[in-house]
Amino acid sequence: MSARALSLNPRLWILGPKRDLSLFVLAPLWIIPLMWLAKTRFDVNVFGAAILAIGGIGHHLPGFIRAYTDPVLFRRFRMRFILAPVLFVTTCLIFSTYHLQSLKLILLLWGVWHGAMQINGFLRIYDSKVGSISPITAWLDWAMCLLWFGGGLLHSSIRLIEVFSYFYGAGGWSISPEAFFLFRQTWDVLIVCTTIAFGINAWRQTRAGIPPNPVKFLLMASSFGFWWFAMTYVGDLLVALVLFEIFHDVQYNALVWVYNQRRVEQGITASPAEKFLFQPVAWRFAFYALLVLGYGYFGMAANYASTQTQNLLHAGTGTVHFWTGLFVASALLHFYFDGFIWRVREGEFRQGLGIEKKTARSVLTSTSVGFPKWLTVSGWKWSLFIIPAFLLGVSEYRGNAIPLVNQYENMVNLIPDSWQVHFVLGLMKKSAGDLDGATDHFEKTVSINPDFEGAQALLGDIYFHSEKLDLALEHYLKAAALDSSDYEVQDHLGTLLLMQGRTFEAVPHLLAAAEHEPNDANLSYLVGTALMQNRKVSEAIPWLQRTLQLDPNFSGAREKLEQAEKLMAAGG
Repeated sequence: MSARALSLNPRLWILGPKRDLSLFVLAPLWIIPLMWLAKTRFDVNVFGAAILAIGGIGHHLPGFIRAYTDPVLFRRFRMRFILAPVLFVTTCLIFSTYHLQSLKLILLLWGVWHGAMQINGFLRIYDSKVGSISPITAWLDWAMCLLWFGGGLLHSSIRLIEVFSYFYGAGGWSISPEAFFLFRQTWDVLIVCTTIAFGINAWRQTRAGIPPNPVKFLLMASSFGFWWFAMTYVGDLLVALVLFEIFHDVQYNALVWVYNQRRVEQGITASPAEKFLFQPVAWRFAFYALLVLGYGYFGMAANYASTQTQNLLHAGTGTVHFWTGLFVASALLHFYFDGFIWRVREGEFRQGLGIEKKTARSVLTSTSVGFPKWLTVSGWKWSLFIIPAFLLGVSEYRGNAIPLVNQYENMVNLIPDSWQVHFVLGLMKKSAGDLDGATDHFEKTVSINPDFEGAQALLGDIYFHSEKLDLALEHYLKAAALDSSDYEVQDHLGTLLLMQGRTFEAVPHLLAAAEHEPNDANLSYLVGTALMQNRKVSEAIPWLQRTLQLDPNFSGAREKLEQAEKLMAAGG
């Protein structure tokens, strides 16, 4: 099908070609440059954390609005909507009260699953638009999303550090590198085999006259590629998370808004709240957006309180734990609810998206005799949350974690190409007095990431104290070039250059350090000495005078000042 024919066929799209491509399919094309532009103008740690909190938590609200305002949906899943919040909130508050972090491992893995299943949902929507509803096609779509997203996680050094840290912190055992590499290779083989099977199935379906929606292939390429780009190429975890979070939120919020608006237009919903919010009126859209942002803002405040201060707005520790636990529960509820309130196979959902009824699959609403459906069908799924949460929480509470240095030694073997792991382990070795071990890991850090200033500076320090001055100078120069605002490096570099008689090169570094530390008598003396050796006597005198003002008994400073004043008097 030509690009023109593709764009002109309304049956292929949810909102239309332009809006689908910009919001659902090719959003990474504007998200990536927008993010990089923001990085050049703002502190990524500030705006990145705000986007993750406001966007990541704010988009939970639309699902909650539908769950608790749609009377038909609420009646159908009443027990889930009542009991699930009780379970999640109770669990999260217990973990938060006892400062247990292992629940975040479940949250992280469930979040990856959730992202994959959102893409799978879009794939099924696009296929349903053209009547491609074969069970094997649906299964392969599901497997493709799970395997490609899981593969991105398994090949992401920055995310694996998080996974392993939470696992070890909960008392997890050291993982065999051989077993981990075999597991990852097996996963990679499954990706290849499933992708081939997916392609064969698409070819067969096309030959049978019921081809998949071609937009689906474009969405798969962009979403899988963007996920792998964020997870494996972007070195900053916060940036990686923000990139995909924007993509995820834009897709979700746009689809939910359009779906609910169409429900109101078609008279499907009987909910007054939905009828009020989802009208094609600008101020109501603005009000809805403010609700979402407001919900996200409270999540950001709770996150800030838990990481920065325990007295935010005069709130006590217990209050902070309560709100932190509440918003972790919000994420878990969002993941859980989205697993069944937006199902493409549901006739009402298809109708709201404008999918023809003739493509409909039957909706299974029967229940087992004598037992509620939520207990018989969904009960075993709850075990996937309850059992791991219980085991992780108890293990962490008992303090079964292996020593931190052993955790990172194991991680180095599991993800040897992670400069972050080598750097942290190097810091631990240095703190323990093992300078040879620290040097080893810092050298591996800079071999993987030569632009990491922190490791370059620490190597300079170690080699300087080991009297390997040429190596120290090499790393100090690299560190100073990477970050000229590291005034400790400027100090050490200037001092080393002065020791080697390279006074002309030493002066700018010593000046930068001394101007940042105006009360450091030693720095002032070194600047004065370097300037004198460069025959800049008039410039040296104020620095030597400052040295004596800061420390009248500074050794050699008075003699050096007298020498400079004599040279000035003699016209030198």
